[in-house]
Amino acid sequence: MSRTLDEIYATIARMPGDDGEKSRLREMARRYHRACGCGLSGLFLTVAILASMIGLILADPFRWSLIPVCLACIFGAGVMGKAIGVGWAKARLGFLHRSLVRRTAT
Repeated sequence: MSRTLDEIYATIARMPGDDGEKSRLREMARRYHRACGCGLSGLFLTVAILASMIGLILADPFRWSLIPVCLACIFGAGVMGKAIGVGWAKARLGFLHRSLVRRTAT
């Protein structure tokens, strides 16, 4: 496990409250930690494929050189979606950690 996840688990253990809330927070932290960005990557890929198809259909005149450009854009959109998805999950993990530290400090 990562250091941040270990710190979150330790903070959750120090929290007052019932075990149901603690297990929900642990599961949320675990889900943020293991996020792979696949959902956002799939969304970006879908939008890029649709935009490429529309671009190829509306291209006047059609050029075969547009196909590699569209494929590169589709690949780039998938990678960008993956990176944004993972980054967003890591940011949410950090936000969760900070909010738990504030809750236990008071």
